[in-house]
Amino acid sequence: MSESSLTVRAGQEARANLELRRHGVEPGAYRGTVQVTSEAGQSLGSTAVSVDLRSPAAAPVPSVGSVTASADSINVDLASPGIPDLTRRHTVIYRNSGRRAVRLRLSAGMTGPNGEATEAPDGLVEVRDRVTVPARGSAPVTMTFRGAGIPHGRYIGALVATGTDGATKVTTSLVADVGRDKYNVAVNLIDRDGGVPAQPTWVYAWSITDGGRWQRKVENGRGLIELPPGTYDITTAIDTGAGETLINRRFTVDDWDLELTMDAREGRPVELSPQGIGVPGMVEAWYDTPWYRFTAEGPEGSVFAVWHGPDEVKENVGFQVTGWGKRDATDGPGAAYILSRYFEGRIPSATVWHPSPSELSVTHSHFRSVNLSGTGGLNVTGGYVDEMRLDVTFPQIVTTYIEPGLPYSRELVYGIAYENSAEIADYRTIAEQGERDDIWNGAVLTTSAFGEGTTARRGSNNQLTVVAAIGYTDSSGRTGWIDRTTSEFALTTDGQTIATGTGHLYADVPPESKRYTLTWDRVANPEIAKFSTAAKTEWSFESHHVEWEEQTLPLHLLRLAVPGLNDANAAAPGTRLRIPVKVEPVLGRPAPEITSVSVETSADDGETWQAGSSAKEDGTWFATVDAPAAPGFASLRIKATDAAGNTVTQTFIRAFAVTS
Repeated sequence: MSESSLTVRAGQEARANLELRRHGVEPGAYRGTVQVTSEAGQSLGSTAVSVDLRSPAAAPVPSVGSVTASADSINVDLASPGIPDLTRRHTVIYRNSGRRAVRLRLSAGMTGPNGEATEAPDGLVEVRDRVTVPARGSAPVTMTFRGAGIPHGRYIGALVATGTDGATKVTTSLVADVGRDKYNVAVNLIDRDGGVPAQPTWVYAWSITDGGRWQRKVENGRGLIELPPGTYDITTAIDTGAGETLINRRFTVDDWDLELTMDAREGRPVELSPQGIGVPGMVEAWYDTPWYRFTAEGPEGSVFAVWHGPDEVKENVGFQVTGWGKRDATDGPGAAYILSRYFEGRIPSATVWHPSPSELSVTHSHFRSVNLSGTGGLNVTGGYVDEMRLDVTFPQIVTTYIEPGLPYSRELVYGIAYENSAEIADYRTIAEQGERDDIWNGAVLTTSAFGEGTTARRGSNNQLTVVAAIGYTDSSGRTGWIDRTTSEFALTTDGQTIATGTGHLYADVPPESKRYTLTWDRVANPEIAKFSTAAKTEWSFESHHVEWEEQTLPLHLLRLAVPGLNDANAAAPGTRLRIPVKVEPVLGRPAPEITSVSVETSADDGETWQAGSSAKEDGTWFATVDAPAAPGFASLRIKATDAAGNTVTQTFIRAFAVTS
């Protein structure tokens, strides 16, 4: 190689030269690969290399006596296209310049292939055993060379004519090349209607023998690929109507040109969808090799596949089928499915699968009504499905049917427009077999916890830093965000406000121990948010300087899941609600021991408050409140105190709805 490494810039190409040297190398067929890896050691592919070094013919031998031959050497081509029955005939004319007839004994011998000393197989060359050349005349001798069934390569030898007079000897060098470098493989394509495909169709060939690859765009139903001897998979996908038929043939190129027909009418249906859910879907099927992936896709009922080849294959190939479909959740409950099947080896004989829901991961997602527009979109992805969007009108239920073990994601987007919207998501959940219910945007929508990059801390330089978390957390612990949500901070000590900030707060504080109150006022986008329209969090904590140490502040948050609400996040008027109160500790700090909890409710967006009750049972605190007596909204204010004397008080305006 001219280069051991090179850099390929984005959007460009780079070149390396492969130099082959024959000096000192024995004749024969040599095969190998050029491997390409990234700097990190990741394989980026390889290129097959095939070299055939052929033995040189022997030098001519001078004649002895009065007889000569019309040729010092004969080169026989049994490797070019179009040789009938792989047979060639050559005539040698012997001429006698003497005054007496000469009777010759004929013997033809060859060795090979490719420099091997073994005798050539019987049948490669045939010649009669005697001929008489008249005085001052000539006599023809026809030699027959047959390549059928002969191992490929170069054979060398000689035709020796020896006179019975003991004074005559004529030698003619022989060279026979058996087997071509490449053979013509004609590919004929037929669609499912029995006609020529209307569109140009790509055909790929992959050598099982050495990994070589070829591709052709076939137009008007017929194309030609030149292939060297070997065993191949040839793959195509033929369009018919809305779908395609995936066809793979395994065949061997040996001694002759081939005609292959790839007929889509032989294809069997490829279907993959759950039983009885009434959701239209798509199917994608592909034949997978180490070198390429050939795909057929379309609506279920329009995709077919066919395999021509052995029942068992050992090569690293496979058949992948993905089925997916959806029903929007606008006029009723929605549904979506993603199923996947992979088979090592050949395309299987059975290509229709309709698993029952009990075999799958079935989740009934309750998308509660939390936005003023009342509509949104759900994107479900997983496996090889990277885009499947459902329109959703809130509140609504969407049931997903997912292949067990498959990682999948759900992203719910709602709002007004780009950069004026909201999103809440589950990313890369592993599907588990079974049936379950799942609540999205359940009340109370609380402020998200401080995380990496937003942790509230005090440095050894006595600077206190707080950066607002941008998201919210629903009753299931799922996180989301709303555009144009504002955050205001204020820090007080000894009754004095010492710092304020929008979106973040930076404050220089004295080294001695003091009790601080940090207030975070968070206002949700008024064009979008229906619940938790305003949230106020107030922490009271002690802090002092620690030499050479950065401290994480104890700004714990409360998580509230109001039981008994419907999918509109609403309770009936006067309903008594027993709310579990959980504390989410700050990242990097242990969970605090809560010693007391108090709770209040408001029916007028926080103008007036009514006290509720609280109690601790089996290690969990519960806050008990009564929903307002009239329809509208209920606000909550909950305070928790830990064993260290730190407190967190959170107020959620319009925490949940009250409807008759």
